[in-house]
Amino acid sequence: MRIAILVTLLASTLTLSAQEEVFLGAKLTSEGFFGIGTASPTARLHVNGDSIVTGMLMGSGYHGNFGKAALLNGFGYSGAAAQFVFQYDDIDFQPGDPRAIQITNVNTNTFKTFIIDHPTDASRYLVHASLEGPEGAVYYRGTARLTAGRAVIELPAYFESLTEKEGRTILLTNIDGFEPLAVRKIDGQKVRGGAFVVEARDTQSEQEFDWEVKAVRADGPPLRVEPLRSELRVGGFGPYTYRLP
Repeated sequence: MRIAILVTLLASTLTLSAQEEVFLGAKLTSEGFFGIGTASPTARLHVNGDSIVTGMLMGSGYHGNFGKAALLNGFGYSGAAAQFVFQYDDIDFQPGDPRAIQITNVNTNTFKTFIIDHPTDASRYLVHASLEGPEGAVYYRGTARLTAGRAVIELPAYFESLTEKEGRTILLTNIDGFEPLAVRKIDGQKVRGGAFVVEARDTQSEQEFDWEVKAVRADGPPLRVEPLRSELRVGGFGPYTYRLP
């Protein structure tokens, strides 16, 4: 009503013929599209310019999920719309924890994927899928060589704070040789102080090897791998599904 009155007042100052149409900054089309800053709106509300909202922006979720969350349109490399909602996980995280704020992709296919430019063919993308498992884990890997039958591998300084001490695993793979290698425990732990020790039977060995360390993250709750359906409310679909309050 306020907009209609404003348009009427502005129009009263103009001399128009019966066939003339003057755009006064807002337009309501016969299809029910309302435009602000555009004379050709293509949606129920089409704003051409910046917007200021005083109050809460709400939506209707997605296919019955996500409550009153607003659905946001993102960029899809395939050309299809990539739709997202914001979620707040106040079950697994304490109030105020920034990790509780999550972005959920509501339409996806089978795998969690990432897409980058193809390194050798500019007409293509390179699409990879993530490795999945029943834990929130991280890995670190590299190549090293023994000196006098021994090597100390230093992991990133944040490793001890980021990961649980239990369940850490280390893989060793020989390169150009068959010298038996082993991880030497330090005070009963395979990794201690962000480092681990590799030794050979031959105390003069200079065997080269690849190594890989896997560990479970300590900054989040453990995964419940096989919960009963009655114990869990699930939002979204495909691989991007989340526990709902």
